[in-house]
Amino acid sequence: MANRGKRMTTAVPIVIVAGFALALFSPSPTPEWAVRKDILLSFHPVLAFEARVTEGTIKDDPRYGDLYHASGLEASFLYVKKSGYGWYVASRGTGP
Repeated sequence: MANRGKRMTTAVPIVIVAGFALALFSPSPTPEWAVRKDILLSFHPVLAFEARVTEGTIKDDPRYGDLYHASGLEASFLYVKKSGYGWYVASRGTGP
């Protein structure tokens, strides 16, 4: 039984690190996933799942991309752009 406890204490950190690595290097198929991934990688794991992500009014800005708003964050305005691999957060801030 003690051997099982040792395996769990080593398996849990490995799974957490692997999850962050997967989130960091995998492309986001939708803009909402890109926003949630950015929230997760900014060390807000609970908000990454609970935040309400909505589209903003700015579309196809040549410099920043599309505006999205995530509730519950200090820097809740995020600009998302599409690359050849998927969506990514190009900029974030406290207002458009």
